[in-house]
Amino acid sequence: MGVAAFVMAAAFLGWHQAPSIPPQAPPQGPARVSSSIAVSPLPLPATDPGPYYDDIFALEQSYWERFEKRTHRVAKGDSLYKILQESGLPTGCVLEWQKTCPQFCRPDRIRPGDRFDIYIDKRSGTPMRVVHTGKDGGKALLVRTGENWTCRDGGAGSFVLQEWASGTITDTLYESCLRAGLPSSLIMELADLFAFDIDFTSDLRVGDTFSVYFEQTVSDGRLVKAGPILAAVMQVSGRTYQAYYYELPDGYRDYFDEKGQSLRKMFLKAPLSYRRISSTFTYRRFHPVLKIYRPHLGIDYAAPTGTPVSALGDGKVVFKGWKGGFGRYVEIKHNATYKTTYGHLSRFAKGLKVGDQVRQGDVIGYVGSSGLATGPHLDFRFYKNGKPVDFLKTTFPHTRSVPKKLMADFQAARERYWAKLQGPAVARVDRPSAASP
Repeated sequence: MGVAAFVMAAAFLGWHQAPSIPPQAPPQGPARVSSSIAVSPLPLPATDPGPYYDDIFALEQSYWERFEKRTHRVAKGDSLYKILQESGLPTGCVLEWQKTCPQFCRPDRIRPGDRFDIYIDKRSGTPMRVVHTGKDGGKALLVRTGENWTCRDGGAGSFVLQEWASGTITDTLYESCLRAGLPSSLIMELADLFAFDIDFTSDLRVGDTFSVYFEQTVSDGRLVKAGPILAAVMQVSGRTYQAYYYELPDGYRDYFDEKGQSLRKMFLKAPLSYRRISSTFTYRRFHPVLKIYRPHLGIDYAAPTGTPVSALGDGKVVFKGWKGGFGRYVEIKHNATYKTTYGHLSRFAKGLKVGDQVRQGDVIGYVGSSGLATGPHLDFRFYKNGKPVDFLKTTFPHTRSVPKKLMADFQAARERYWAKLQGPAVARVDRPSAASP
């Protein structure tokens, strides 16, 4: 910290410069650090007292006696003018900066959560140095030199750690992952990885396990970004599921299983998070409202009113509205082969209309009991070539997988990741950035 203060004072403010020791008079030994963290001056030859180094702690104290630091955390709607005003500085500084450092004054560079550190000369009240730190750890600096300002990009000011978290399911996936040390934002990412194979509302059991290897970006001692997940393994209901992050030569990046098949499939395993399946696909079912037996060529997912309903796959909305006993109803055509329908909705997603292209997982409506329904549930139906089929007994192909010619490289990467997933990995700096100012 003392060395940093010396460099900052000498390099940016120019108010002190320490002379160097002549080559013919090298120091007799390195500076020693005592248990009280005080640094002793370098010993010099007795015959020539010569120049000397100041006590860097005295230098640091002198720096803080001269300068005051004011910090402003950017809120929504803040501008440079507002930031200066709230920091007690003349707004004319913005005009000065626009002349010499226009890139620093770009409004699109200032976002909520950013931080401004402004260093003020206590004697004159003049701002001498401004540091803008973004949420991503990037820095931009303005330094006064005489009557003018100079600016530069301070670099990323951040570094990436690779870490490991592992645990056992004792209640919910979310709470179990939090206890294991997995950042909250990555818990949903983990669930999304296996959403095509694991139904987390019905498949997960107490005693199931998980292990995740992931990245975290840190700046100034604080987390600025969690992720991405690099590899993950889950053991659920006696089965093992694996996911590995891999990039193909053409830039396509995705998660693949241990065989190199993409974890992404054409359709999700379920269109919502449900409590239970109250009715399955059958050609003879007693209708609770009509009191007669008739086919039920779909699946009823019992869930509370208002539960979000998602598109099972990419497609086009071809019907949205009221449809007889189905009540509020949405129909999505996915391609020339597949179509899905969603009935008994309480309401539609805001802005949804016929002709919209939806992506897999987009919310299209909310569970309800409109039409002929005795309670809140989703009536979901799946069609292939115009005929209803039992979705729960249908398997679907994976999307793009690792080509055979790349399998050796993929397997080598998978083995490295697998080793990280087996035990505590020592976090390391993977890609250090330029030094922070």
